[in-house]
Amino acid sequence: MVVLLALAGCEEARPAPERVPGAAPAIAVAAPVTVPTPTPADEAPEPPLSPVTSSAASPAGLAPLSPAARAALLAGPEERIVSRREHFTISNEYRHDLWFPYLRGLGGAYVGVASDQNYTLMAVARSEVGYLLDLDRQVVRLHRGYMALIAASPGPEEFLARFDEDAQATTRALIEAGLSDMSERDREDTLRFIADNRAALRDYLGTVRAARRGDQGITWLSDPELYAHIREMVAGGRLRPINGNLAGKTAMATIAASARELGLAVKLLYLSNAEEYLVYTPEFVANVRGLPVAADSVVLRTIHDRFVGWESPGDGDRRWNYQVHTLEDFQLRLDDRKNSSRTAMLARASAEGVISRVARGVSVFQRVGG
Repeated sequence: MVVLLALAGCEEARPAPERVPGAAPAIAVAAPVTVPTPTPADEAPEPPLSPVTSSAASPAGLAPLSPAARAALLAGPEERIVSRREHFTISNEYRHDLWFPYLRGLGGAYVGVASDQNYTLMAVARSEVGYLLDLDRQVVRLHRGYMALIAASPGPEEFLARFDEDAQATTRALIEAGLSDMSERDREDTLRFIADNRAALRDYLGTVRAARRGDQGITWLSDPELYAHIREMVAGGRLRPINGNLAGKTAMATIAASARELGLAVKLLYLSNAEEYLVYTPEFVANVRGLPVAADSVVLRTIHDRFVGWESPGDGDRRWNYQVHTLEDFQLRLDDRKNSSRTAMLARASAEGVISRVARGVSVFQRVGG
């Protein structure tokens, strides 16, 4: 979950989407969730948007970006948004594994909001670069802190131990070194936030570490292979946390231009439930339609089950419906101004019969053209 605010603006021309070939407040910690192993009766039928079967886009290992590629990743301005609300630095979505069949090996560029759940999704997709966008600077800074600790931690256990009480001095030194490019004020704010919330973060990350489906880990901290991919991305300079608004005028345009310069399609756009808090303004529409995409690019969104007709999986997560939508189709639907919000778009798509309920708590849009 994450809260993002839409910014009002004037109507502007929308170009056709480009397609690319081939002291801090306390944070609440959710109780640990046990994800049950599904029985045969729980298995989903073949959905209209087929699960990914090819991993051609996912390299066996990620080399560090060249200086030119790193410069392209970091090029362009971001927004500097001051947020005085509650900080959504943890996730209360527990069944990201329901999305895994649609993500495996997608590669390309990743764009996602909120906190560390992005690492799980990027790792499953074998993303090549990641843009970690958030309205809240504290979330963006937390990504930077995590990255510094990931770089110094060979495995999930070592990473988690950085939040132990007796590790505070070492952890501070590692983060301080990793954030040496920040202004002194921003660096101190980051260090203070992590120190003040150390115990809560330790409990939350411990829950992430314990998340399994049967014997298989289903998060970046419970599956060593997923952690290894994220560590490769960190070591290779392939992640960019960026302060910005999905409906803003700067950060999303920066991401689109950066991915285009790198020659990468945005294969994965993770919105969490951000659309719940915004309408599809001309700025939002232009931002999403401006992303370079490929035929297999997807949007991931969560829909709270308090909205009628959108049930949660029940076991393991009694809150969210996990939806998969092709990014090309989303871009096309945004060009129709009758789709003025997520609610309006989903109502029209449901009436068209193009959303399949492939399993309890999982909904999938059909591909463009059915």
